[in-house]
Amino acid sequence: MSDWQERITHETAPAIRAEHELRYRLAAPIILAGGSWADLGCGNGLAAAAALGDARPAHALLVDVEEDAVARAAQELAIADAKMIAADLTDPAELRQVRDALLALPAEPVVSCFEVVEHLSSFVPLLEFSVELARDQGVTFVISVPNDAFWSINNPHHRTSWGEGAFEELQQLLPAEHTLMRQVALSGSAMVGWSAAPEVHELAVRVGGDGMVATHFIAAFGPRHGELRAAALAVQADMAEQRRWERERESNAAIAQAMVGEQGAVLRAQEATIAKQTRELREQTAQFDGWRTYIHELERELGRPLAGSAEAMAAEAGGSAGEPPTQQPPPPAEPPA
Repeated sequence: MSDWQERITHETAPAIRAEHELRYRLAAPIILAGGSWADLGCGNGLAAAAALGDARPAHALLVDVEEDAVARAAQELAIADAKMIAADLTDPAELRQVRDALLALPAEPVVSCFEVVEHLSSFVPLLEFSVELARDQGVTFVISVPNDAFWSINNPHHRTSWGEGAFEELQQLLPAEHTLMRQVALSGSAMVGWSAAPEVHELAVRVGGDGMVATHFIAAFGPRHGELRAAALAVQADMAEQRRWERERESNAAIAQAMVGEQGAVLRAQEATIAKQTRELREQTAQFDGWRTYIHELERELGRPLAGSAEAMAAEAGGSAGEPPTQQPPPPAEPPA
C-alpha cells in the first residue's frame, strides 16, 4: 500500500515526487561539496537518491523515527560510510545521540530536514538543537515545512500547522544570517514526435509575482546558507502510475470512511444499550423504593426498628438466639400504589 500522505514511494504521484526531489536538489550542491551530510527524517531515501543522481557524499548520517525507513534509505542511497539512527527528534536524550553522531562526521556537515517539523509534537527541542549547532559548530541546516493554507486539509499526521504567519514567527527564532525561499507548484505539458522517441526540451519558466501561493516554505541557516540557489524541476508524468496512485488513495479513503461508519453504528448501538439499561435501573430503583416504604410502614405498626437503620442492625447483631423470630405477613405481589 502506498503511503500517500507522508512517505515517498515508487507509487507516489510524479508531481509530488518531483516536489520532494526539488528540495534535495536545492541542497545537493552544498551536500556534495562538503563531503558530510545528515538527513533528519530521511524516509525511504527515494527523493534524495533521485536528486543526487550518481553522486554521493563521502559520509552520511540517516535519521528517522522508524528503523525500517532508515534501513530502506541506506539501501536506496548506497553510501559506503553511512551511519543509521532511529530516533525521536522530540526526545532530548535521542537528540543528543543524533548530535554526537553528527559532530563525529568529518568537516562541517550539511543537514537536510524536509517535511519533518510538522510531524513533531514539539519542534522546540529540534529548533534549539539546530540553531546551537549552526551557531557554535559550523553546521548548515536546510529545512522545509508545508504551507497548510495552500493544502486546506486536516492532515492527521501533522501535529502542528504552518502558514505565512507561523513561518514568520519561526524566522524570528533563526540565526540573524539565513536564507528563506518559497516553493511553488508548476503545471505544464509537452509535445513529442509521433514515434515517442526520448527528447530533451530546454524550458524557460516564469515563477513568482502577484498571486503566487507557496506550497512549502524553506529556511537555511549556518555558514553555507548563502550558497543555495533558486531552481525548478519538471518531469514527465507517468499517467498510468499516477492514476493508480489516485485510485489507491480513493480506495484507502473509502475504506477509512466505511470503518468510521461501522464504528459509528457500533457506538450508536452501545449508546442505545446504555439508555435502555439506565431506564431499567431507574424503574428498578423506583420499585425498590416502593418496597422499602411498604416494609417500613409494617415495621412501624409492629413497633420494630426500621430495616437498614443503626437500631435495627444493632438489634440483629445482639439478639437472643433462643428468641423466636417475629412472624410477619408476607408482602403483597405488588407494592401499594
